[in-house]
Amino acid sequence: MGALKAEEPESLPWLISFDEYVKGRRYQGRTEIAVRPAGRGGSTGLNEAVALTLTGASGEPSQEYAYSTFTVNDRPTVTRLLVEHPDQTYADALTDDGVLYKSRASSQFTDQGGDPTDYQDDFDQINLKGSQDLQPVIDLIRWVEGASDQEFAAGLADRVDVPSLARYVALQNLLLNFDDMSGPGKNYYLYYNLDTKKFTVLTWDLNLALSGDANQGPHDAGRMGGFRMPAGGATAPDGGAAAPGGGQGPGGGGPSMGHPLKDRFLAASAFTQVYEDAYRDLYHKLYASGAATAAVDRAVAARTANGGDQSTADQEAATLRTLIANRTKSLAANEVIARS
Repeated sequence: MGALKAEEPESLPWLISFDEYVKGRRYQGRTEIAVRPAGRGGSTGLNEAVALTLTGASGEPSQEYAYSTFTVNDRPTVTRLLVEHPDQTYADALTDDGVLYKSRASSQFTDQGGDPTDYQDDFDQINLKGSQDLQPVIDLIRWVEGASDQEFAAGLADRVDVPSLARYVALQNLLLNFDDMSGPGKNYYLYYNLDTKKFTVLTWDLNLALSGDANQGPHDAGRMGGFRMPAGGATAPDGGAAAPGGGQGPGGGGPSMGHPLKDRFLAASAFTQVYEDAYRDLYHKLYASGAATAAVDRAVAARTANGGDQSTADQEAATLRTLIANRTKSLAANEVIARS
């Protein structure tokens, strides 16, 4: 992913808000659409489009996508990936009654006391403002931080949809998405079901997916720029904390990695089987079945039908197909998959 430049607005990430100046205005039922930046997979966004399709195929909440030509002022017209941005309408469609929270890039997921205002740099509430607040998230944070290993293993299912969390964590590994809830960008949503009183973790921001090491195993940590991130939530070398947006922390250290909920879930032997079962199931559903390769074909067709250059799409699609083929073969020999 090249450096973004203000003088090249056609390549910048954009959030288009349809109700910014006219309250209640929608486009196809949506208040916001994200114009996504290209990631490590190239300039077409095919890797993110494919990852979005596979997220939906996994049974976990995803976002719809489309390609469109995009022009800003007198700059060149380009073909960009448009992604449904989780807004109030999106939240309301998840279940009959629940609250959606977006993690911010500066999110710490650490106990900062009981005052919701102290968590304003950590989460944004998307819907049900006024009738609900951040208290469920605060309660979860404080419990995850304070629970002993035994308490965590015994009590997680009372607070989090464990099968869904297992699928989320397995999916991020399968998609080689290191910049998930534990990545430098802290990219995820929390959804609190008011009926079950349980959280689910939702995938968001996949422009760095499907561009890593095809041989990464179910219990391997992801990679960032060739550097293998430590398992268990350790920070990058020099102990640098993450700056907002996943940049360099104070003192020039690397971005902070890890997430207490994900790290403790993976570390607890009580959840190893549910994680490996989810991983195995999703491997067969997404890779062994050919769904990943089919998703590449669909994404290429969508891009070229909306002004995208065929040659560029074909080149980047070939790279994706090679990675998918290598990942399918590598994982087939992994003991977690072979046990099925």
